[in-house]
Amino acid sequence: MNISRPMVRKMLTRAVWNMIVKKPLTVSFEVTHVCTANCGHCNWGGAVKETRRTPEEYAEIYRELGAPVVNLSGGEPMARGDLDDIVRAIARPGRLPWVVVVSNCSQLSPERFTRLKEAGMHQLSASIDFPDDRHSRFRRIPGLFGRMNEMIPRCVAIGDPDDITLNCCITAWNFKELPEIVKLAHRWGVKINFSAYSKLRVDDASGLLTGGRNGVRSELKRSIEAVIELREQGYPVYSSPSMLWKFHDFLLSGYAPGCRAGERFVVVNPDGRLTPCAMVMAYYNDQKSMLKEFTPRNTCGQCYISTRANAEKKFFRSLSDNAEYLRKVIRFRDTSTAAG
Repeated sequence: MNISRPMVRKMLTRAVWNMIVKKPLTVSFEVTHVCTANCGHCNWGGAVKETRRTPEEYAEIYRELGAPVVNLSGGEPMARGDLDDIVRAIARPGRLPWVVVVSNCSQLSPERFTRLKEAGMHQLSASIDFPDDRHSRFRRIPGLFGRMNEMIPRCVAIGDPDDITLNCCITAWNFKELPEIVKLAHRWGVKINFSAYSKLRVDDASGLLTGGRNGVRSELKRSIEAVIELREQGYPVYSSPSMLWKFHDFLLSGYAPGCRAGERFVVVNPDGRLTPCAMVMAYYNDQKSMLKEFTPRNTCGQCYISTRANAEKKFFRSLSDNAEYLRKVIRFRDTSTAAG
């Protein structure tokens, strides 16, 4: 396991402090908007003309925000040849932040995975939409699923437990496949985290299930229940039942009030400008301005992605949802110490 009890304590302590002083719990650095995919649920795809900050400049921005968790995403972050340097600039061995690289895995190899780990990456989050080659077609990358089917198990074999997770965005197009996607995660030896589709990126409500017939609603309910049942059987589902039901409700209603973008979570663009979330094109040079000008007036409720769902949990709900994982950390460290 790649997390220690001291790191867990630091993350919890920083999370509590940041809640008090209104600093973010998660910062997503979209280090490039260039992407090797062209997904139906995303506004990025192909080449993009953009201004990019250096690894050291991203690290300076992180020090101002001080979130316990950093996501390096895009676009496709591996499209940047200096991604290792960005990880190295932000990560601090044995200290915060917890660094996650979010990738479509089109450029994943054991060598790239090892370099990122050596640079300080704690976890690779691999995006998945279908449990077979439909994933390649949805992402518009021929052979992508086959590549993931080979590369993810190979990387799991050379890494530590929980080095890799899958992330799956639940949509109207894939919700029936959720149990099979969980079983795929099990075969690959990784956990899976779920999120919910939003129409904000591509202005397409067809990925939601709003206004769906009773039959569709029943199918979604059965799919969520099947995932929860698999989780209870020991399958590697990170998302808690309470969160899965919130995703269920959002997909049916298309609305979730109480968004705290700009406070609990922040996005940094390739050029270093801050936005409250990846789907709101309001740019700021610092979080203080965002808290003053955007957050108090924010009435948006048109997304309930995993980043928002996790960042907006009440502290004790977060502890409860992660209790099993925390116990696993304690047991693993105790066993390792005894063995040593």
